[in-house]
Amino acid sequence: MAKISPEKIGKYKVVSVIAKGGMGIVYKAIHPTLKRYIIIKKLTMRGNPELRERFKREAEILLDLRHRNIVHMFDYFVEAGSHYIALEFVDGMSLDKLLVKTKKLSCQTAMLIFRDACKALLYAHENGIVHRDIKPGNILISSHGEIKLADFGIASSEKEAETNLTQDGSTLGTPSYMPPEQFSKTKKVDNRADIYAMGVMLYEMVTGKKPFSGSFSPETILQIQKGKFTSPEKIEASVDRTIKK
Repeated sequence: MAKISPEKIGKYKVVSVIAKGGMGIVYKAIHPTLKRYIIIKKLTMRGNPELRERFKREAEILLDLRHRNIVHMFDYFVEAGSHYIALEFVDGMSLDKLLVKTKKLSCQTAMLIFRDACKALLYAHENGIVHRDIKPGNILISSHGEIKLADFGIASSEKEAETNLTQDGSTLGTPSYMPPEQFSKTKKVDNRADIYAMGVMLYEMVTGKKPFSGSFSPETILQIQKGKFTSPEKIEASVDRTIKK
C-alpha cells in the first residue's frame, strides 16, 4: 500500500510528493508566511551518519550563500528524528530536461545559461565553497528564464580540502563532468573541478553530446585523464569561436 503524504511537515503545508529516492523524499509545500511554493527535502536514511552529516552540511553551506542565481534555503529542521531542508521552488525545468527536449542549444542561449551559472559558481568560490557536482541536472531554469544553481549535497569548503571519496571508498560526483583528480583516492578536489565541469557542460549544450561517456569504466577514466575528445566545431560547425577556446 502506497504511503500517504503528510498534510504538514513542521510549519509547512504539504501539497504533493515531487520525487522519491533511496536517500530521501522531495515534497512541494507552501510557506505559511510568504504564501508561496517551496521544496522540502527529507533525508530518509537517517541511520547513516555520513549521509546525515552531509545533509546538515548542505544546509550550513546554503545558509551562507545568498545569491540570485543560487537556490535559496528557507529552513533546516529536525522533526520526529527526521532531517529536513526547506528550499526555494523553481517553477521551470532543469537544464538536462531541456537538453533531452531540444538535444542542443544555440550558442547564444548556451552562453546566457553559462554566464549566469558562472556568476553563481564564482560567488560560491569567493565564499570558499566547492560544489563538486556541476552538471545540467543541477542547473534550474525558471519559467521566467532565471538560472539557479542547485544541490550542494556533496559540496565542501576549500578549507576542508577533501578528497572525493565517501568513508566506504565510493567516488562522489557524476563521471562525465569530473576532472582527472576527482577520480583519485589521494588528490584533493578544489574549485578547478567545478570550472572543468562547467566547460564540459558548455560543450554539451552547444554540441548535444558529452565529450566523454557517462560510465565509471577504466576506458572512460583513461579518456578523461588523457583529455581526448572531439573538438566541438567538428560536431557542430556553427559553434562560436569564443566557445571553442
